[in-house]
Amino acid sequence: MSYTGADEAWATWVAEALERTGKTVTVQVWDSPAGANFVVWINDQMAAAGRTVAICSPAYFDSHWCTQEWTGALAGMKLIPLRVADCPMPPVLATVSYRDLHGVDEDTARRRLLEATGLAKTTRVSTGFPGAAPTSGGGAGGTPFPGRHPAIFNVPPRLRYFTGRQDLLDRLRAGLAEGSPVAITALRGLGGVGKTQLAIEYAHRHAAAFDLVWWVEAEQAALVGERLADLADRLDLPTTGRMPDDADAVLDALRRRERWLLVFDNAEDPDALRPWLPGGPGQVIVTSRNPAWGGLAAPLDVNVPPRDEAVALLARRVPDIHPEAADALAAELGDLPLALEQGAAYLETTGVSPADYLTKFRARRPEMLGRGRDLAYGGNLDTVWSLALDRLRTQAPAAVTLLDICAHLGPEPIPLALFRRPVRHQRWTRRKPAAAPEDLDDTVGAVLLYSLARRFGDTIALHRLVAAVIRAHQPPDRHEKAAATARELLVAHRPAYYVVDPAGWPVWAELAPQVLTAPALHPNDAGADIGSEARELLAEAGMYLYTRGDFRAAHTLTAALHQQWTTILGSDHPDTLTSASALTNALLLLGDYQAARTLAEDILARCRRMVGDDDPATLSSAHSVAFALYLLGDYRAARDLDEDTLTRWRRVLGDDNPNTLLTANNLAADLCELGEHQAARTLAEDTLARYRRVLDDDHPHTLDSAINLAAALHQLGEYQAARELNKDTLARLRRLLGNDHYDTLRTAINLAADLRKLGEYQAARELNEDTLARYRRTFGDDHPFTLRSANNLAADLHALGDHQAARTLDEDTLARYRRVLDDDHPHTLDSMNNLAADLRELGEHQAARTLDEDTLTRRRRILGNDHPDTLRSANNLARDLRLLGDHQAAREWEEFVRR
Repeated sequence: MSYTGADEAWATWVAEALERTGKTVTVQVWDSPAGANFVVWINDQMAAAGRTVAICSPAYFDSHWCTQEWTGALAGMKLIPLRVADCPMPPVLATVSYRDLHGVDEDTARRRLLEATGLAKTTRVSTGFPGAAPTSGGGAGGTPFPGRHPAIFNVPPRLRYFTGRQDLLDRLRAGLAEGSPVAITALRGLGGVGKTQLAIEYAHRHAAAFDLVWWVEAEQAALVGERLADLADRLDLPTTGRMPDDADAVLDALRRRERWLLVFDNAEDPDALRPWLPGGPGQVIVTSRNPAWGGLAAPLDVNVPPRDEAVALLARRVPDIHPEAADALAAELGDLPLALEQGAAYLETTGVSPADYLTKFRARRPEMLGRGRDLAYGGNLDTVWSLALDRLRTQAPAAVTLLDICAHLGPEPIPLALFRRPVRHQRWTRRKPAAAPEDLDDTVGAVLLYSLARRFGDTIALHRLVAAVIRAHQPPDRHEKAAATARELLVAHRPAYYVVDPAGWPVWAELAPQVLTAPALHPNDAGADIGSEARELLAEAGMYLYTRGDFRAAHTLTAALHQQWTTILGSDHPDTLTSASALTNALLLLGDYQAARTLAEDILARCRRMVGDDDPATLSSAHSVAFALYLLGDYRAARDLDEDTLTRWRRVLGDDNPNTLLTANNLAADLCELGEHQAARTLAEDTLARYRRVLDDDHPHTLDSAINLAAALHQLGEYQAARELNKDTLARLRRLLGNDHYDTLRTAINLAADLRKLGEYQAARELNEDTLARYRRTFGDDHPFTLRSANNLAADLHALGDHQAARTLDEDTLARYRRVLDDDHPHTLDSMNNLAADLRELGEHQAARTLDEDTLTRRRRILGNDHPDTLRSANNLARDLRLLGDHQAAREWEEFVRR
């Protein structure tokens, strides 16, 4: 049976009818094993089946997977289409004979099914005089015939474009099946999330299983009894005209009946509804924003659908929408069904493109939330939520105050700790933040009562559109007060520790999602000034992202801050320069070294002009410039600047200050790259000892210093000592920063190099293969970090004798290095050196000589004659010349190396 979830009742009815004839039928809902791959299972069943029956409806033809099924069966000449709703058939199917099961009684539908499958001969008599009333069909029992509704049925029409929600429908059905004597399930969730439409869809899908389905509008509790009393006439009960008596008679009749379903839509008060709940072997569905139904009904939380279902709904409502546009629109609307329908209705009535609607929505969110009234859901977002807010304002003013503040925080779960006094290890600002409500839990409970927010443990979350409606309804004075309070709360809970200190990271992990998304910190007015303390908080958030290795998010944030603060504060303002420094760090991690250098040099020039050469701001800027020069391969310029900066740091702050040690650590790296390995080792050992004393063994700066010391040991030939230090550092970094952090991966590369020098080629290869895969996934194929990893893996392949694989990888890496950096960068030259070695081993001696000559020429010009890398290139060239029989030239280069 090929079908979609909306037509499950038809699928099971058809399957039972066919199995009554002795056929074996496979139906997903009956036969699919738990844990099986759905797509593979369906494919296997279709391959094994003699025929595939397609249950055709609008939802069926809108389904991507069903389309795959019917086209596959059609290609194999196995398809039997059965229409269960009045819908156009795709052109390719229009020429295939199909049967209609809808709009007829059960006997007629069963006969048409058996005729279509060849299990019965076509009836050779007419269906009677066309003007006569049809006779009612009597089913043979078993699975209810889906083509009928019970005689008592007042459910609103089902949503034509209802999409997805199969898991919720299955859970609702399972929950109601477990009830005894009466099954009651409460669908609870945010207004607009689709609770009512879910109940409508369930009632229509399973209508044939009931003799009575009665829909009760329950928002006004005082009118529920009247709605039930209306059922008395339909049940042929004697009526008195007195609502309580007639309603009681209905409840009593239901207790003595079977196969009934009551739906109480939008009920808010469980206690008010309790008297109107009958007993007996029936089912009750309640839809509500109030979460407090646990004592009366089995609660079923209805949340926003997954993104793919939201996109599918938009695609059905707006057939021409591009998938990327649908995804962007669903994201902006928070996947909320009412918002999706409202947006689709607006597109339908105005004819504007989805892209234009998205632009308008982002620019005029409050106005657009009140447009595009959706008939299926009966309103729009602004109306749905503003009425709830008005009611809450009269019943629990403190809850409205809490919502006012939360609306200016981010859509991520908001830690309730923000509304409590900060703990002692966190710092206070000069202004004490607004006090939390006396009983925060009670206040949150009042908010939850209207499903305007959801609680997850010790956090509270507002849907982004709920927050937008709340902000839109705030008068200007209340709007600014709530935004200012939100900023104060975030600033007050900023960790006291510097962002690079792991002690503060747990607090930052909770705080950062709010800092990055809170409208209070990112107002729509680009010219709005949020204050110096809030700006400092944002700058620290950028540094936190950088420190934890989330460099893309760091770049997005810091670039926006730098642009905004330059406009508001000017290029020379300290906060602007702070944002520029943070942006420099992000650019370095992105691999955009030249842009980082340009920006860092501009900061340095401004700082020198404004505060002098010895100010900490100037020295920090000089440190950044030197690091950019280092990454660009200009090691001499980096060393000169780092030496000057280190001298000034020591004079201003002393030898043990973390800023002093940071520059000392970088200077050690400069010296190592310049071939001054012993000097690098001495400085790295001193720096590491001071870091361990001033900070601790697991601090990121301490571990960075250990990486540099291990590099110096490696260059000095102390491979075992380097290996032990790198192994310890790698274990600490994995525990502290994770497996994919750039410092973790840098250390893994260094450890692999130690292993290769110690002859453990296979272990080095395995470590480098893992590292390269992580670099590619995290940084991309062309990032300098990735290319260095590829260069090291190629060296492992070369050492293992797989010279062709090494050559292929080296050729690709060299081409990328030349494009990303330039021909003279030290890393490019390392890659040229590796490729020449591959060519030499593969017997291409002339090609190796040409490459080695070019590499040597560049290294002599850039590094000088005495640099170890220059001498290595000269030695390689001598080997090429000997292999080519030019022994005199080879001897000259060998003498050059010895001198």
